[in-house]
Amino acid sequence: MFWVPSLLVGAAATTGVATGAAVLLYDSQGLLRAAVTLAGITAVSLLAGIRMGAGGGGETLPTAAKWWTGLLVALLAGAGFAALWESMAGFGRVPVAQGLGLAFTGALPAYFAGGVWGRIGSFAGSLGAGVRRQIVIGAVVGTTGGAAMVLALLGRPVLAVTAFLAASVFASGGARCQGWIFDRVPRRCSVLRETDRPELRFEVWQTAVPKAEVRVLRDDGRVRAIDPPPVGDWRRGVADTVDPAGAVLFVGAGGWFAREGGGGWRVHEPDAGLGSLAGRGFGWPAGSLAESPVPDGPGHTVVVDWERSGDELVSFFAIPELLAAFRKAEVERVWIACPPGRLQPELAGLGTEAGFRVARYAATVAGLEGPPRVTPRRREVWCLDRAGGLPGPVSEMRMLGVNGRAAESGRDR
Repeated sequence: MFWVPSLLVGAAATTGVATGAAVLLYDSQGLLRAAVTLAGITAVSLLAGIRMGAGGGGETLPTAAKWWTGLLVALLAGAGFAALWESMAGFGRVPVAQGLGLAFTGALPAYFAGGVWGRIGSFAGSLGAGVRRQIVIGAVVGTTGGAAMVLALLGRPVLAVTAFLAASVFASGGARCQGWIFDRVPRRCSVLRETDRPELRFEVWQTAVPKAEVRVLRDDGRVRAIDPPPVGDWRRGVADTVDPAGAVLFVGAGGWFAREGGGGWRVHEPDAGLGSLAGRGFGWPAGSLAESPVPDGPGHTVVVDWERSGDELVSFFAIPELLAAFRKAEVERVWIACPPGRLQPELAGLGTEAGFRVARYAATVAGLEGPPRVTPRRREVWCLDRAGGLPGPVSEMRMLGVNGRAAESGRDR
């Protein structure tokens, strides 16, 4: 629906500017010169407004509201000027009156309309190119419609003030529509950065209706961690299988999810800078970062984000050594998530040799785009259970095999 407020601001601005041009140029001397001057000033005002609106920063809602208010005030001022112009014969022959008319009916409406477009376009840039195209299409259609309406009314007994008031109605409707949309689209409200690692960025996105918050940790534009997990994320299924009272060790900040219940948890993140920023952003308590990827006590569940942390792990542990270390530490269950085909097929055999029963799952839901913009990714998830009791059906995942054999029975599916 982003095209709707863009269309309405285009219709409002063009109705006001075209009506003002008709009033100022009607029966005037030097018609061509006056038309060129009016068009030039209007174009410059529009471009200045777009530039100022696009530079409004992250405070999207207050800035947009100011631009919409400015547009409404400019159109009402234009209506007042048009009423004065039409009611006072000879007023238009005064140079000062012509200059004021150029400002009230051309420059100011164009400037604030450009600000609204710039603000909408800047916000739409965080949602994707498709939304920005909606802004452009809506602006073109609205501008064309407003101009066509004014041309159709030329020569008819319609007061210019009536056209300006109609433009104010368009602008009011656009403001209401944009407010409705902004309430339902997440917007970035704060950002944390590491001073010596500019590629790391922690973002907080909030939605007003329904009230929600999403926190995202990015590394050079790539999502490294997100809370809460979006639809289709492998951690949603894993979280459902974890004992609320059990202890969890997350290997890699990307595997972390908020725990429910009284169970303790820690995170081993090989990248110290990333772990520090994640701790500050997600609000992890002091002492949450663990130095080793192997738990220091029995009964843990280990959750490994292999895509982000696998390379660091295998640089210190070969996979057989890592599985043996998990077994020696009496880890109850290990979850390993990775892109399809990333882990060697021998993992099932290696896990069995280490004393685990191994199952392989695949995500059944591709996931949803943001905002925040998170590319949907399918994941392959391995489960290694020390006691041999694999979890039953896992939400949003299907079982592909057990101990290297394809899943065939209804129970395995």
